[in-house]
Amino acid sequence: MTQYMVVHSPTDDSEVHTDPPTRLKEMAKDLGKEDSVPRWINAYATDLTDDRIFSMWEAPNAASVREAMERYGFLNHLDPKIFAIREWGPSDVLVTSDEED
Repeated sequence: MTQYMVVHSPTDDSEVHTDPPTRLKEMAKDLGKEDSVPRWINAYATDLTDDRIFSMWEAPNAASVREAMERYGFLNHLDPKIFAIREWGPSDVLVTSDEED
């Protein structure tokens, strides 16, 4: 499965939205399990100077992430941008460097 990062950004109407609240507990029960498809991994809120929220997902495609967020009303007052991501870090760099040496 592919991992997806969603950047949830405020819009001009974010402060005055009238949508019902997110069904967060239901979403956590349904999509928070290891075998859920898509699977909601977590969410991150930044410091007070940034109103964006970031969420991480594991899914077969971006459309399934978008559909899940819409079904549960997850942060629906914000504009989501969905990106497929690949996690890498120092150990990946060192393995690649060792292969080239």
